Amino acid sequence: MKLSDLIDEKISKIRFNYTFKNEHGMQEFQSQIRLSNGKIVLLPKHPDDKLNLIEDYSNNKSVTFDKAQRYGLTSRLMFRNKQIKDIHFRFSDNEHVMDSSAILELDNGKFITENNYGPNGLTDINLVIMNKTQFQELADDEIQIRSLRKDILKG
Repeated sequence: MKLSDLIDEKISKIRFNYTFKNEHGMQEFQSQIRLSNGKIVLLPKHPDDKLNLIEDYSNNKSVTFDKAQRYGLTSRLMFRNKQIKDIHFRFSDNEHVMDSSAILELDNGKFITENNYGPNGLTDINLVIMNKTQFQELADDEIQIRSLRKDILKG
């Protein structure tokens, strides 16, 4: 399953793993997404459409989906059976920002991404849920947001 295959898929469940201190002394967060077709993927990190997301999950998951932690009921209901409309990535000076996760645009008007790692106590590590205004505010003079569907695959 490649990145562009995620577009139009529905989310069945999202779970996460949080590590207080990894081997580099940093806290770490990782979301796992089970799609309605039963496949499990990590939130993408790179706009490369050739990347096999199932293989990436197998090689990079910190725990299996069944052992990952569940979000609260409100969050679970917000994502269940929601369709992925598009996938967005951050760019700076025409280069993909390597330390950022994709931003999934859902059919309920929400956008989700995650902050993956950072020093303990200094960085908010978690799933980030945004509305359209908050999503649009991510772009500024230095950061551009590019759509997989409209910008990356056509470029």
